[in-house]
Amino acid sequence: MGAANDNILKTLLSFAVVRGMWEGKLGEGGQGLIALCLFVPFIIFSGWAGPLSDKFSKRTIAVSMKCIEVPLALLGGLGFVTGYFWLTAIAMVLLATQSTFFAPSKYGMIPEIVDERNVSKANGLLNMFTNIAVIVGMLIAGILSDSINRSSTEHDVLWFPLVAMVGVSVIGLIAILWLPKLRAVNPKRIVPVNGFASYAISLKEMSKTPLLRAAIAWANFYFIATVALLIVTELGVLLHVSDSIISYLLAGLGVSVGIGSLSAGFISKGHINIRISRYSAFAMVIALFLLGIMPPSLLFMSIGLFVVGMTAGMYAVPIQSLLQILSVPERRGQILATTNAMSFSFMAIASLLYWVGRSLFGDAPQHIFIVCSAIAALCWFLTMKLHIAVVKHEQ
Repeated sequence: MGAANDNILKTLLSFAVVRGMWEGKLGEGGQGLIALCLFVPFIIFSGWAGPLSDKFSKRTIAVSMKCIEVPLALLGGLGFVTGYFWLTAIAMVLLATQSTFFAPSKYGMIPEIVDERNVSKANGLLNMFTNIAVIVGMLIAGILSDSINRSSTEHDVLWFPLVAMVGVSVIGLIAILWLPKLRAVNPKRIVPVNGFASYAISLKEMSKTPLLRAAIAWANFYFIATVALLIVTELGVLLHVSDSIISYLLAGLGVSVGIGSLSAGFISKGHINIRISRYSAFAMVIALFLLGIMPPSLLFMSIGLFVVGMTAGMYAVPIQSLLQILSVPERRGQILATTNAMSFSFMAIASLLYWVGRSLFGDAPQHIFIVCSAIAALCWFLTMKLHIAVVKHEQ
């Protein structure tokens, strides 16, 4: 539900600055700035979020963050009601901050809830359900965007985003109360005054193990995902289709990532099989390259994005499981938070580069997929370097 809310607001706001109620507010490629604002809190605050998830019960932190989400969703919805862009933008940044403190607890609790042999399967299921939520969020955003654009003179439709986001946040709050009670794994943990100092400590520790290579491979995945999603939000103009159709494309991409994640979790059979990531990365290179060079059509884009999503999901799960298992339990939250900060740094860089370089591609944003293909090739190379680490772990 947290993922759904983030995507309702981010996607709806992206549509609004591309060709909606706030069109041109941030200039050409303005959706890149929207994404950037969503990522910056993860970079700034993860240094505190990780140690906190080690010091206190991950369940306690998770429930607290879901309580905070409800009023923030209300604030974001009020921005649409009042037509005040900056109110919604500020709410999105605050929601991203809330998600920053939620994430290390969410992913860190997996090895605390399930046996080690089931970590890959659990991550596959978690990613699948997260992507279902992402799909729902994108579909809702597309439908809401079309409703607002068609009924620009009717004030009642401006309440729809508020109702949707508050409703989703309340469902998430109710659901999270069912989590099992978890003890604090390191109650004597000292939370640093300087959050960035924990990054330096974690990176030094990670550099002595395969964790750093795995973290970079994980971050590159998010770089590709960020650019791909920004491209898709622009395809409405290129393919001459509505925002609802584009939301279906985004939903299809989410479905395929979920299928790929679930498949990787079950194919792993109780192990962390990095070969799945390696083969998937190679397939991703080919699929992205074809998306960049083929003449744009709705059918081809749908098929191509589905293949990209499925291979991306299969690529991500073994690496995510490796990060969880190789992290020392007493510092798992801090390690995962540092990994999160790396991922969102890559996402922020991707958003900034998209905003700066978008004009170079003129009326053919699909050619940016070729750049994504090159980054996917780097992902494949990094998985080749993780082979020895996985063999040792399985032995």
